[in-house]
Amino acid sequence: MKTAVSLVVITGLTTAASAYAGDELFDDASLFGGDGLIEQSTIDQVDLAQDFLTAGEPVTVTGSFAVKAKHSIVNAASRAIQTKTKVTAGGVISIGVRPQPAYRLLLKTDYDINEDKASISLREGFVDASFLDKVYTRTGRQTLHWGAGVYYSPADLISSDRVDSRDPEADRKGTDAIKLHWPQTTNNYYVYIIDDQKSHYDVALKGEWLVDSAEVSVGLVAKNDGQNSIALTVAQPEPWGKWYGEYVLHHGVVSDALDANAVASDRSQDLLQQATLGGSYTLSDADDYKISASGQWYYNGLGYSQAHWQNNTSQWLALAAAGTVETYLAGQMYVASSLRWSDMYQTGITASLTHLYSATDGSYSDSLGVNYKFTDELRLSFNLGNTASGKLGQYSPSGPQTSYSLTLSMLNYQF
Repeated sequence: MKTAVSLVVITGLTTAASAYAGDELFDDASLFGGDGLIEQSTIDQVDLAQDFLTAGEPVTVTGSFAVKAKHSIVNAASRAIQTKTKVTAGGVISIGVRPQPAYRLLLKTDYDINEDKASISLREGFVDASFLDKVYTRTGRQTLHWGAGVYYSPADLISSDRVDSRDPEADRKGTDAIKLHWPQTTNNYYVYIIDDQKSHYDVALKGEWLVDSAEVSVGLVAKNDGQNSIALTVAQPEPWGKWYGEYVLHHGVVSDALDANAVASDRSQDLLQQATLGGSYTLSDADDYKISASGQWYYNGLGYSQAHWQNNTSQWLALAAAGTVETYLAGQMYVASSLRWSDMYQTGITASLTHLYSATDGSYSDSLGVNYKFTDELRLSFNLGNTASGKLGQYSPSGPQTSYSLTLSMLNYQF
């Protein structure tokens, strides 16, 4: 049950993001990595059955290459103005080997070269197998994705690489796992055995059903550390766009609670909830415009209702260093919104405006981006980012910050 839904633009009201550690709040790829959030679905990103049915050559080599020159300026209240110019070259190489129709090996690597260093990393590396064209397996490092949320996805319980609200279109890194897929007409059933990166394994089950035109899924996860979770997801395409929702219930959460004095206490016996609701609206004319707006609300029951860490800095930093409290999204309430106009009147210009807000600590981030596509091989992007927050706010932990960047992308090539 794979339903593609057009979301031609990014808009998202997101819940607070984790503290930013780089030079700019948003990388240009977060705004112009593609034509927008083209596909969102409750199903896994790769349908193994469909993969086998569309088998191609015995050996395939594909990839991409690009050179980028970027100049950035960061003006933060806590330090002097910083400027940086960086030239990088990089891309992706994928090698697929299919010795016979029922088996396949795939390796996908990212490579990057700049003036400081050269690096290569394995994004995915797995073996696919088909048993009687009824059950399909994938073993190795693979991209896993549960949930339908764009900026925040609490139902995405099994991936080792979380959705980044600042860059929701970014490619996800692979997770070491074994996946079994049993397709049944419009329904799908999955079993997962997942490496928890601590020499142990988590187990997950998932079912997906097509109810009229809506995608509905239920997932169960049992972790080795004692945490158990159940996730319910629904995604409904509409003529005007799409709406979606997720609800997750946890028991046995290992991170501690946090009170007004920044004292941590056990909550492993509590039932903790997360929920999100979002959608998008698209207005399009084939010749002149493609405008999309979207928004998302997120309640994070794993976070804390008050920003106690802002008044108890030393205690909070000690707890965060010990890994006993939630730090990725420490607050409970988040909202996000975004507006995007793609290829304005066929001029090659795309503009995007994104607002991220944490209602827990009051921090927010605004980003304005403009991209001009001269040709497929040559693009110019400008980005303006602005953040504001109090002490240790998630969007701007060091205080207000404004950043500017100009990026020239050249020799964009796919093979």
